Amino acid sequence: MQNNYISNLGKYFRLSKYPPVFIGGKNEILIDKNGSKYLDFACGSGTSVLGHQNNFIIKNLTKVVNRGFIHSGPHFLSSDHYKFFNELSNFLDKRFSIFNLATNGTEATETALKLAFHHTNKRKIIYFEGSYHGRTGYALSSSGMKGINNNFFTNTNFIKCKFNSIEDFKKKFIKHKKDLAAVIIEPIQATSGFIFSESKFLKEVRRITTNHNKLLIFDEVWTGFGKTGFDFGYNYYKIKPDILILGKSLACGLPLGLVAFTKKINHNFPGAQSSTFQGNILAINSSFLFLKYIKKIKYLDKIENISINMKTEMKKLEKFKFVKKIRGVGFMWGIEIDTKYFENPDYTNLIRYNLLKNKLITWECGKNSNVIGLIPPIIIPNSSIKKAFNIILKTFNKINIEI
Repeated sequence: MQNNYISNLGKYFRLSKYPPVFIGGKNEILIDKNGSKYLDFACGSGTSVLGHQNNFIIKNLTKVVNRGFIHSGPHFLSSDHYKFFNELSNFLDKRFSIFNLATNGTEATETALKLAFHHTNKRKIIYFEGSYHGRTGYALSSSGMKGINNNFFTNTNFIKCKFNSIEDFKKKFIKHKKDLAAVIIEPIQATSGFIFSESKFLKEVRRITTNHNKLLIFDEVWTGFGKTGFDFGYNYYKIKPDILILGKSLACGLPLGLVAFTKKINHNFPGAQSSTFQGNILAINSSFLFLKYIKKIKYLDKIENISINMKTEMKKLEKFKFVKKIRGVGFMWGIEIDTKYFENPDYTNLIRYNLLKNKLITWECGKNSNVIGLIPPIIIPNSSIKKAFNIILKTFNKINIEI
């Protein structure tokens, strides 16, 4: 199959010049054009968390498609939207009573920041080292992980703080509070390799923003919907923000983002943020069905079981000297590789390539792409977790011999 049409702006060829071409899947399995089966421990970068070919989603979403009514545009709502809003409100803390739809998590971040600007009539944002909020203008300006775009998205109104440093946060907050619109933070930095906010630090950020009447934004594009073992990261930490950003698994594999916020925030700014495909009817129905399904299967119980099994299997990797650290919770985990043992600084992705050759799909993360991310779907059986770690152990044992 030719790659002539595909640009190299994305990461299609990150691991191989000829990556597998998938034609379908079932549950935790993806199938390529040659019929080879892969264990999917990336879930489309944390989106397809029910795995593939979920019968409940397919059956009911097919009914939506057959109606022939796919999109009402950004200026009109359908009865499906209200049905979705009601279902989502059952998952969220009651303080989050106002919603704004977006096409994805990045766009939702743009919306949240614009909301903060308009509400406060101020223009500065505090963000943190190691953060990642998306690859568009404001989202990238508020990201510590700008990557290859670092030279093009510097904005003096966006103030970077050290992550988990109360001292640095207080210093920057005091200096910029007069013009500060909001503080944006990920409760757990997934793209950096699952770096956790320290509870004491996050509580202090909330205390200071509350005392000075400043908005606190939680980017829960990654941590939303069970990845922490709780519904949301704010449940995990028992700290509530003013604005909540959702995306990724929100629509179970279809593109959808959303900003939820409190009634105290003035949102009467028509035209501040709108996009053509926000709240696409197919996507919001997929989300509605996803929410119904995870409630039906008591998904947090399933995630607790996954977490227990992942912890057990991860302990087997601690013996390898090149495994620097293991971090994770719920069904999102990372294996940090100590690259000092390898001449190639990008050796972690060579490991991921070998895992891929052995039919295990993983996720690239870490500040230097030195963390192997494992995000299995929540429907995964224990036997498939065991199988995945057998592949990892086999691969790691071979590396251990070589070094």
